[in-house]
Amino acid sequence: MLAQQIKIRGEPTADPQKCRFVLDGEVLSRASVSFTKDSDMEKAPLAKQLLDLSYIAQVNIAGQVVTLTGDNVESWPAIGKEIGEVIRSQLESGEAPITEEVMDTGNSELFDQVNELIKNDVNPSIASHGGVITLHNVSDGKAYVTMGGGCQGCSASSVTLKQGVESYIVAKIDEVNEIVDITNHSEGVNPYYTEPLPQQSTSSGCGCGSGSGSSGGCGCGSSKSDEQGGSCGCH
Repeated sequence: MLAQQIKIRGEPTADPQKCRFVLDGEVLSRASVSFTKDSDMEKAPLAKQLLDLSYIAQVNIAGQVVTLTGDNVESWPAIGKEIGEVIRSQLESGEAPITEEVMDTGNSELFDQVNELIKNDVNPSIASHGGVITLHNVSDGKAYVTMGGGCQGCSASSVTLKQGVESYIVAKIDEVNEIVDITNHSEGVNPYYTEPLPQQSTSSGCGCGSGSGSSGGCGCGSSKSDEQGGSCGCH
C-alpha cells in the first residue's frame, strides 16, 4: 500500500487529450488495465472515481503510471489539481485501487511475439547507446514497456519509442497498434542525452529519430513547491 503524502507528477504527452500521472509508488505491481465509462468498475474503484469526472473518457493504469484520456480537455493544468486529489484520496483510503480479479495479463502468445522482437531486434540496436527496453504487458492492442539504461531520462526517448520501436513493432505484428512507455524517467541516472535536443534535429538520441524537448505540465496540485523544477510539482 502506498504511503501518505503521495507524490504525483503530471506529464503531458504528444496527444493533447492524454496526460500521464506518475506516482512515487506502484498502483499495480504487474500487468495493466484500461477502463472507459462503459466498463465494469465494481472492482476498480480508482478507475471509477476518475471516470466519474465528466472530462475523463478513459483510464489506463500500469505500474506507477495512471494515463488519462480526456473528453475535449482544453487545459490539463486547469484540472490537474482535482485529478491529483481524486487519486490521492482513493489510494489513501486503504481500499485496493484495483483488485486482482480485474488485472488483465494479456495474451501470452502475443506477449511472446512482441517480447522476441524487442529482445532480438530492438535492444541490440539501442545497446550502443546503453539503452534497453523491457516489455511488461500486452493488452487491447497496446504493448507496455519501460526504458532503461541510456534511454531512461533521455530527452530523445519518446522519439526513439514512437518513431523507431513502435513503428517497427506495429509493422511486424498486426495485433499491436501502440507502444506505451510506463517508465519513470525522473529516476534515470545515465541518460544518453541530458538536455533537450532542438526540434527537427537528426541526432540519434537514445536509439533512433530526432529529439525534441517538452515543457509545461499537468498542474496536479500540491502544497509544496517543485524543488527539482518538474512539470507540475505534485509532491
